[in-house]
Amino acid sequence: MRKVILLFVLAAIPLAGCNRKSAQSQPEFAADIRMVTPPNINGKMDGKLYMSKGRLRVELGPMAFVYIVEQKRGWQMFPASKQYFDIGEKQVSTFLPPMTNGSPCPASDHPLECKMVGKENIEGRSATKWELVNQHGVRVYLWTDDKLGVAVKWHIEDVTYDLTGIHEGAVPSNMFELPPEYTKNDMFNPAR
Repeated sequence: MRKVILLFVLAAIPLAGCNRKSAQSQPEFAADIRMVTPPNINGKMDGKLYMSKGRLRVELGPMAFVYIVEQKRGWQMFPASKQYFDIGEKQVSTFLPPMTNGSPCPASDHPLECKMVGKENIEGRSATKWELVNQHGVRVYLWTDDKLGVAVKWHIEDVTYDLTGIHEGAVPSNMFELPPEYTKNDMFNPAR
């Protein structure tokens, strides 16, 4: 249960706003995810991220997120129980940070401070590093892939997220569908 609650908190990191490429022009790719948290919470989780034509799928721990960018809606699914609930943009902003003209600063949820720190090479890919400080003094570092427009790394307090092994190429469309046998359950839905 602690893992589920932590993922709700992490997935809702406040970076609001939007500047998405058109669905057809966005590169299709798959990548590995590693999320590291303090050992008393859950330590480390590995997963996969897929992006195709404005659709995002993240498989992390006991759940999978599917989000359709142009519709600003999606599902958080629990494959073991075949249940899901509806999600919105804030629940996927960790993976797909909202950007305005290539910057998370104007789209951030009431930041006290936001600035570009510089350019870095992460796994052979050009990335931009950002520093945001929210109204509670929490400092967030975010690296966005310059070509893909997704977060390839972020660090907030004692939690880090890395996207590695990016492989551009086609992703099957059925990965972005809600299986018909899943039932809706809103008990833990943070978007309610």
